[in-house]
Amino acid sequence: MTSDLRHHPASEFLEHDGPALVDVAHWAAEWTWLPVVARRLVVALGDTVDTRVSEIRTDPWTHRVTGEER
Repeated sequence: MTSDLRHHPASEFLEHDGPALVDVAHWAAEWTWLPVVARRLVVALGDTVDTRVSEIRTDPWTHRVTGEER
């Protein structure tokens, strides 16, 4: 799983029966652990730090697939 697949390296994996490749958008892959890091910072540093995790999606992709779509 990665967020950095490029066309030619991915197609070469297919040509040589390489492993399965899963490519997710950067924001989707990275955002999930930010609340965890924010909590850890608060636990470690107490009220000496103020944390905020932005929920603004920064991916350039406009279509999302969820379990609700049919």
